[in-house]
Amino acid sequence: MRLGTREGSESRKDVHHGFETDRQERTGLAVALALCCILAVGGVYAWFSAQDSKTNTFVQGNGVTEPEKKPDPNKPEGGGEGSTEDKKPDDKYITETEWNDDSAITPGAIVPKNPNVGIGKTSKDAYVFMEVENNLGANAYFVLGSNWAPVDGKATAYKGEYDVTISGDKKTRCYTSGLFVYVGDSRAADETGMAMLKHDPNEVKDMYTGEAFNKVYTNSKFTLDANKTIEVKAYMAAASANGEDMTSQDVKNEIITKAKAWSESNPK
Repeated sequence: MRLGTREGSESRKDVHHGFETDRQERTGLAVALALCCILAVGGVYAWFSAQDSKTNTFVQGNGVTEPEKKPDPNKPEGGGEGSTEDKKPDDKYITETEWNDDSAITPGAIVPKNPNVGIGKTSKDAYVFMEVENNLGANAYFVLGSNWAPVDGKATAYKGEYDVTISGDKKTRCYTSGLFVYVGDSRAADETGMAMLKHDPNEVKDMYTGEAFNKVYTNSKFTLDANKTIEVKAYMAAASANGEDMTSQDVKNEIITKAKAWSESNPK
């Protein structure tokens, strides 16, 4: 009986041993599955990748450049057609083809003086302002060209007797000094019509605004004292980058404000 019992025990032991073997196999399978899961989960964090970079080199823009040639006296508002040889050393943006140094002036005189502002063929298009500082006094004046307009509150209209050659609307365009802006073909009455001086898209050349005025007049009350000059200055504003919008009213207002500040800062 004991032997049978032992056999039975051994048999149970074998069965029990067999159970243990089966559990180990299942445990091994579970470990293998766990490793597969870990590998599978690890695969989620793998991806394809690519990289790129680009370096842009900037250069100094031309901005507003000086014209190389003088304007054609017969077409002062067009492109520079004159010879570079006849440019004076002090001719930069402002050129006067009719002015003669040390011109004599007396009461009732008419003296040629025709300031014209230009930009170079490589220049950006620009808004142009001109300040006229008249040290000859209130009895000397000029007739403003139709492609220019006074900046509101910054120009002094002439009040006095007119030369016999001045009549009609020209009398309303007589000034002694002040700040003026280029208005081009708009023929506007003030800075609301300011226009950019633009290049001819069909031809690369210097461009000029046209004469702001072409003569200086004096009336019979004129006297020449120690201050015997008229000084003309130009201020230009162009886009600082390609594609910059220069046509919005906000931009124009900002440019006008800066031009006024420039004028006020000039020594008088």
